[in-house]
Amino acid sequence: MEVHQHSHQPHGKKTWRNYFWEFLMLFLAVFCGFLAEYQLEHTIEHDREQQYISSMIADMREDSAKINSSIDLCEKQIAGFDNLLENIYNRPYTDSSLKVMYITQLKYTHNRYSVFFTKRTIKQLENSGALRLIRNKSVSDSITFYNEECVMAETQADYFEKVRMNKVYDYSLKLFDNQYVLDYKGQVLKTLFDNGSKITLLDDDPRLIKEYANAITYARGSLKTYIFILKAIKAKIPTKLSFLEDNNH
Repeated sequence: MEVHQHSHQPHGKKTWRNYFWEFLMLFLAVFCGFLAEYQLEHTIEHDREQQYISSMIADMREDSAKINSSIDLCEKQIAGFDNLLENIYNRPYTDSSLKVMYITQLKYTHNRYSVFFTKRTIKQLENSGALRLIRNKSVSDSITFYNEECVMAETQADYFEKVRMNKVYDYSLKLFDNQYVLDYKGQVLKTLFDNGSKITLLDDDPRLIKEYANAITYARGSLKTYIFILKAIKAKIPTKLSFLEDNNH
């Protein structure tokens, strides 16, 4: 029997076209994956941007209420300083004027009414470097400028409290008897005012009293500057809020 040998020719041999299409499909798959990941990251960053702007709006609204309250209390403190100075300069002192001095200095020179600004969003933006997510430069600048204004107010408040009022407090320790104290409602507790004892200062030295009055005068000027800064911030908040809300879509 005659045996025929069959020639074995290679089947499915890849040509350059096959390699090209495989490369193209692989490239397109990787490229589409990259685009999907980029779009996802872009969407996430955009959402975070809107969240930060919304959070900043809420912070500013809180600050606005705090500023209004602080301005009101600080202006009452200014009036208290004026009343205290008026009685200090009105010599000779009487029981009535001394009582007013005791009550006024306790009520208005031992309290602080500065604003504790809401800095949740600012701290998050600074600590995480997320300010770059705010794509609109005008929006990021508005947030930055607002923070700078708050820092300016805080600096003035620190100067008023730690420099000016500390001096006033040091003098008050030399002049006033600490048994006259206030309760938590700001009312004078019943002490020597009600038992018939004569009201006196610890030290009646005219020079010491004059230095105390000077310290109050300087503190009053520092507080006026603080109120001026707060009012400037307050006046800008509505415009800033409107601007941020318009860009928070």
